[in-house]
Amino acid sequence: MSFRDFMNKVRQWDNRSTQWMMKPYMLFFEFILVGVFVFFFMNTFKIVDANDHIPKDPVSSLMLAQTINTSLIVILLLFNSFWMLYIFNSILRLRGVLKNIDYNLSRRRTDRRDTDAP
Repeated sequence: MSFRDFMNKVRQWDNRSTQWMMKPYMLFFEFILVGVFVFFFMNTFKIVDANDHIPKDPVSSLMLAQTINTSLIVILLLFNSFWMLYIFNSILRLRGVLKNIDYNLSRRRTDRRDTDAP
């Protein structure tokens, strides 16, 4: 086995181990984000329900409107985090597929060079 073949094997092992290590981290972050989203979503329902229990003076109405607006911003930021996590996971999967393709193509090139040599 030549040095180039050995290095190609090492790169493939590194790629596979990275893929195996990243899967639990991605799932962990997804579960954390789902938990935070559910918490804020339920909290938003409680805040909207509190509208019936507060007095109708202008200060209380403004504070309730500000609280609802802030809760909506937090939920939108959580949606953005889900989207970024999805894109990041897709990029990692695409990177892994391209590395596997590169490994297979480089292995075929070295095999072809070995058979062409007299």
